[in-house]
Amino acid sequence: MKRIILVSVLTIVCIPAFLGAQQDTVQITTKRVAGPVYVLDSGSAGNIGVIADPAGAVIIDSMYARFENPIRTELRALPGGEKIRFVINTHWHSDHTDGNKIFGPGSVVVTHENVRPLLTEPQTLLGQTTPALPAEALPSVTYSDTLTLYAGNLPIRLVHYPNAHSNGDTVVFIDKYKVIHTGDMFFQGMFPFMDVANGGNIENWVRQLDSILSDLPPDTRIIPGHGPVVGVAELKAFRQMLYDSAEIVRGQMKEGKTLDQIKAAGLPDRFEPWTKGFFTAPQWLELVYQSLAEK
Repeated sequence: MKRIILVSVLTIVCIPAFLGAQQDTVQITTKRVAGPVYVLDSGSAGNIGVIADPAGAVIIDSMYARFENPIRTELRALPGGEKIRFVINTHWHSDHTDGNKIFGPGSVVVTHENVRPLLTEPQTLLGQTTPALPAEALPSVTYSDTLTLYAGNLPIRLVHYPNAHSNGDTVVFIDKYKVIHTGDMFFQGMFPFMDVANGGNIENWVRQLDSILSDLPPDTRIIPGHGPVVGVAELKAFRQMLYDSAEIVRGQMKEGKTLDQIKAAGLPDRFEPWTKGFFTAPQWLELVYQSLAEK
């Protein structure tokens, strides 16, 4: 998978803005995860999970509408990919929901109840404004705690984990095939974005991942919001990185250090592998600081 390192937080809305000019050149790859479950990966926008069913596919997240042609090409190669029955949004960020504009009409869009209000109004995030989605792209079904959908006879469980990466995170469980799609609750191998302005909280994020991990079979395959499909060990490592980051920043805050001093001090060398993504260590430290300062 290709990854892109950006140098300024203000240029990121989870995804590099310059991809807008690359609709015809973006490459999307499809990989089978288990049984009828697949993942579509652009190397940048949020991963699309697909539950292929001859009566109509279920997709989890929708990338960007400008990627329509390559996404449809990949979906048509899968059973039921010509007709999308359900679009599940794991949270509100545009690299996971903008594609609702092409897949929403004719399908049922489903998300947590905290997400729909954010999609109905323009939102400003990291210096950029995301327009409201048109009516036909908005969720027509929302839920509070849990919801089960079906692809044929296959149950698809949606579970809300509040105030972790954001205030509207959904994790999707396909229990029969031991697969989950975490949305941005999990960025594989890189520092994540945390939407502090909309309920994201570093300490609660760790607790919610502990809850998820406590129930996962050891051979579960995990589709992250960004990055390749991995296993439980990688999710545990991500959880530990979050925990350690919070411990380091919290300790420095107790010593009276400012945000600039914390960013200048950086992180221990063991964190270096996590910098190979969208965020640098200082950018990640600023998000952690903001979350702890909110408390």
